[in-house]
Amino acid sequence: MPAPPRLEWIYDEHDPQGLPRRILDPHGNVLLRRDRTGDHERLWLRLPDHRQIALVLDAADHAVLGRCDAVVSPEGETLALASAVDWHHPTSIPALDRPGALPPGAGTAILDLLAWRALRAGSDPLRYRGPYPSAALWSALEASFRVDEPVARAQARFLAGAEQRALAGTMDTIDVAFHPAPHVRCWPRPRICVQHRAGIERIHLDGHAFDPAPTSMRRLQRDGDDVVACIAVGPTIVAELLRLDPSGEPRDEPSPLPPAPPALCGTPLPDAVVRVLGEVVMAQAPRLLVPGLRDVLASARVVWGDPGLSLVRWRGDALELHGALVAALPTDPTALLGVLTLAVEGPLRRAAAARLARAFEASQA
Repeated sequence: MPAPPRLEWIYDEHDPQGLPRRILDPHGNVLLRRDRTGDHERLWLRLPDHRQIALVLDAADHAVLGRCDAVVSPEGETLALASAVDWHHPTSIPALDRPGALPPGAGTAILDLLAWRALRAGSDPLRYRGPYPSAALWSALEASFRVDEPVARAQARFLAGAEQRALAGTMDTIDVAFHPAPHVRCWPRPRICVQHRAGIERIHLDGHAFDPAPTSMRRLQRDGDDVVACIAVGPTIVAELLRLDPSGEPRDEPSPLPPAPPALCGTPLPDAVVRVLGEVVMAQAPRLLVPGLRDVLASARVVWGDPGLSLVRWRGDALELHGALVAALPTDPTALLGVLTLAVEGPLRRAAAARLARAFEASQA
């Protein structure tokens, strides 16, 4: 297995133990750059689609989280607040007030920087201190940290009482020790971001993530020594889009995703099917999200369309599923329900969480 590529960390000559001035991947892409605005340091992080976000350090106060760093867009919009971190010597995992407001890949980029800084500082294992432990946060932490106990047991402890913590704004530390195990992102081609750690763990094509999970529709699969990014429904491969050698170099340019059949675009799923999907999604959701999910589902339509590599996206009040998937859908009703649930669950939950966040902000105004 090839070793992960090495990053180049560039420090100020007078402060070699401080925060890096820049971090470069082996292809010369800037993963991080540091600057200052007014009294605040900013850490600019590159996302898989080449967009940037900034961490403005020690920037604001939050009613629940206390002193915070701000996650800011290039235009200066504050996207979220995160409990402040000592980035020279991290001691805890920060809580984020609005994770759903971040662009794709931003949360993972922040946590990976945290893991790198903790590793270089020789910090003890980090623990999460905050009111919002979630399955999504756990998944993001797994990309840059490891636990030294059975994963299922650690995850159960991490998520125990999550809803009560959120309602109460509990800032106690959760006793699950996360050991830094950061990954490396690099861009061998402008459209392709490869995430290395124990081999190639994830790739992004045009900002869309492909991973090895057997339920993922954007999936990484092994073919001999190569890694293949493909679109899949269950065991059925719909299209192979990209092939990488073991070091992460593309064998060729990416192939396009087959278009949706034009006659299918705009065709809605039957109302009865959408109702069943909604019931399944609500049954599996955290209790706090159920009212928001019910509101979203009351006005949402689910239609076939051509959302590109997103595969599933919102367009107005319609949730579009890619029509190219239809030919690979299972005929067994139970299996079909499972596939459709996996496809719509994430977008529905994010829409419900956004509604809840807006309602909470309005109540605090």
